Amino acid sequence: MTRPPADPRRLRLPGGRTLAYQCYGAADGRPLYYFHGFPGSRLQAALHDEEARAAGVLLVAAERPGFGHSDFQPGRTLLGWAEDMGFLADTLGHGRFGVLGVSCGGPYALACAYRLGERLDYVGLLAGMGPMDVPALRQAQLPALKLMFGLARLHPCLASPMLALDRLLFRTSPLRAVKALGKLLAEPDRQLLASDPALAEGFSRFLAEAYRQGIRGACSEAALIASPRGFEPEAIRVPVHLYQSGQDRHVPEAMALHLQARLPRSHLRRYPEEGHLSIVIRQFRQVLADFQSSNREAN
Repeated sequence: MTRPPADPRRLRLPGGRTLAYQCYGAADGRPLYYFHGFPGSRLQAALHDEEARAAGVLLVAAERPGFGHSDFQPGRTLLGWAEDMGFLADTLGHGRFGVLGVSCGGPYALACAYRLGERLDYVGLLAGMGPMDVPALRQAQLPALKLMFGLARLHPCLASPMLALDRLLFRTSPLRAVKALGKLLAEPDRQLLASDPALAEGFSRFLAEAYRQGIRGACSEAALIASPRGFEPEAIRVPVHLYQSGQDRHVPEAMALHLQARLPRSHLRRYPEEGHLSIVIRQFRQVLADFQSSNREAN
């Protein structure tokens, strides 16, 4: 039976909005801010709790507006998230830290690199979503994702039927929903979920938590991810680590190659045999190693 999610920590942001977050890994470890996927919640980082603890890394996992317990924010932007993370880091006493964006958390990590670069020792995109307003980069993407993000770019409400069905499945029968999701994934991802029931349960838990408040946050995020980002990769001066699988049907390899070419200081690791989920689980140790080897002088 799925355990209820642990209560998050809550931070009152300037303006009165509540930001929910949770910490995993080593309590006194080096801070790495973990940005969940879409849909997602703070509970996604729990999948890496043991590895982070062993590596001496503190994972700080905040929920974006409208997900989990974080208040919805009308008209939010990617750069606004960077401001939220700067305030959170100040509150936690983290003068310097790293950021990791997983899947649709990738654009948020780049926004932090653009706005908070002087405070970051490390920026990573793990299966990180590339620009969604460049059609050529989306040719190999799942048709369902092409449709959903295309509709959301026209208007957030247009994506609501697809997201409402997704929420219904994950809030009523999360494990069954994960099995249904598996049919859309690449073979490495299906094998991973089938071979590890505990991992599948973990995925179902963080996805169900994403929809705690309904779909308003997800609709808003889909529109935001589908739109131009408000900054250019060429303006990011800190090193960015890209981790890309070769069998990803959510984030095609063309996206990582596009970012590698445009980021002034990028490091690309390619994993031809991984899928969208398997790379997140199997290559997280490499992420931690790269984070731990980074330092202030790297900037």
